[in-house]
Amino acid sequence: MEHIEKLKELTGCGHAWAEQRARTALQLVEYREKAEISESEYQELMQDLIRTDQLDAEATEMEVKAALVACVSILARLT
Repeated sequence: MEHIEKLKELTGCGHAWAEQRARTALQLVEYREKAEISESEYQELMQDLIRTDQLDAEATEMEVKAALVACVSILARLT
């Protein structure tokens, strides 16, 4: 899945705020696949990763921010 691959790329992008969120998103995908969290928990936690106010305060690179938000948003909607 291309969004998973993009998140993996972001884990080494050099921007700590994006790397941490990408790692967390990948971990949440894994938890959901193993049914360790419910679908609603998954969606809520994924959305927490890209909450605008928190992300805007930390994001320093708009292209990286846009990629992170796009991948997490799409993966949060997939069931």
